[in-house]
Amino acid sequence: MSLSAVEALERLKAGNAAYIKASANTGDISPARIEELSKNGQAPYACIVTCADSRVVPEHVFMTGLGELFCIRVAGNVIGNMELASCVYAAEHLGVKLIVVLGHTQCGAVASALDALASNDDLHGALAPLLEGVCAGIGDERDPRAASVANARAGVAAVASDADISHLVQSQGLEVVCALYETETGAVEFLGQ
Repeated sequence: MSLSAVEALERLKAGNAAYIKASANTGDISPARIEELSKNGQAPYACIVTCADSRVVPEHVFMTGLGELFCIRVAGNVIGNMELASCVYAAEHLGVKLIVVLGHTQCGAVASALDALASNDDLHGALAPLLEGVCAGIGDERDPRAASVANARAGVAAVASDADISHLVQSQGLEVVCALYETETGAVEFLGQ
């Protein structure tokens, strides 16, 4: 399903509008769809990089079924080497024309980073790389919602600055956009760069 970045974005917006009114996802998860994807492979129309938070499920948020979205989930929607490589893979090998870095309100990783910054705690242990990434993304911002936006925008900047992504933006019309999921309402706001 090859869609332009504009078409993919409009489809995501329409899916989110349906999600806000729905009580169940209407995406195709049928045995026939499973068989089709097994035989023909995947052709997602968008790549979504988002938090691993259990309240933020892109396939539901955008009312999609199997094979429509290429989702990369990591706490705090931080862009590291693997997340970046996955974005490049989605664009180069699967042909997606839209990459969305989707932050969200009430993000636990952002809250933990804000707490660490407020207390001047040294970051250590397994969480250090994650929280260092979020702290760098939020910079001097201390408002939780604004910090989530800043962190998502930092993710967009990290993806967009990659040489392979830049080449695909120029040569194939790839777009990288920022969005924020409102956990309170289910609405996704696509943010200007």
